[in-house]
Amino acid sequence: MDKAAMKSRTEDLATSPNTVQKILSFIYQRRYEPNERLPSERDFAERFGTSRAAVREALASLETMRVIERRPNSGIFLRNSDESSIEALVLHAASGLPFSPEEATNVFEVRRILEVQAVKLACDNRTVEDIENMRNILKETKKLLEKQKSIQKEDEEFHMAIVSATKNRILVRIVKSFYELSRARREIYFSDHERSKRAYEDHTGILESIEARRASDAGKRMTQHLSQALATWQILLSETSPRKDDRGPLALVVTQLPTGQPR
Repeated sequence: MDKAAMKSRTEDLATSPNTVQKILSFIYQRRYEPNERLPSERDFAERFGTSRAAVREALASLETMRVIERRPNSGIFLRNSDESSIEALVLHAASGLPFSPEEATNVFEVRRILEVQAVKLACDNRTVEDIENMRNILKETKKLLEKQKSIQKEDEEFHMAIVSATKNRILVRIVKSFYELSRARREIYFSDHERSKRAYEDHTGILESIEARRASDAGKRMTQHLSQALATWQILLSETSPRKDDRGPLALVVTQLPTGQPR
């Protein structure tokens, strides 16, 4: 491959992620239904003013995530959203596309199931280094609270430190994806100082249980901690005006939450 071709290939790969987001937004805005035929590579390239190679890379990514499928001699078709991967949900959030109240609640409920089991496993598998890491995160959290600053980053670090203490790498990767899904909403959630203080207090109690290897108590504390956050989310949702049209679950529209969203 000569230098010019190599440069073109590199540029195509660099623009592919942006093209993926453009295609997703296009599908959402045009209200495509599952099994409906999408525009061709050429059509997408002309519409977005990019190369067909970049579109091809983007479509390959969406096909891997089970968002679309390419049928021989037929074209490109949208798959049912229930068939898409976790990565597709993360990309959906990163593209700034809205989730429905039901979808957002479902995401939170799955995260709660995973983290309650994770904290119990962490009680069995945690090391002295894990405990020290969690303590340091809480020290930094306390400093930020005293300065009236957001603890969004430290909250995620603490929860991921618990999952890391399970020594289960697959679990770490799965739970991490749920934090990627809710990053923008968590920024709003932790803009409230009282919610942040309550999270810190909960984390302190959870760490005590992990250090003492009290798995049952740690599970109960984590359940209460995340259930309170979910309850806050549901209250906030009740203050919004959701509307549903005939486009399926990804087309539910929710107005901007006034004071917070789920963690």
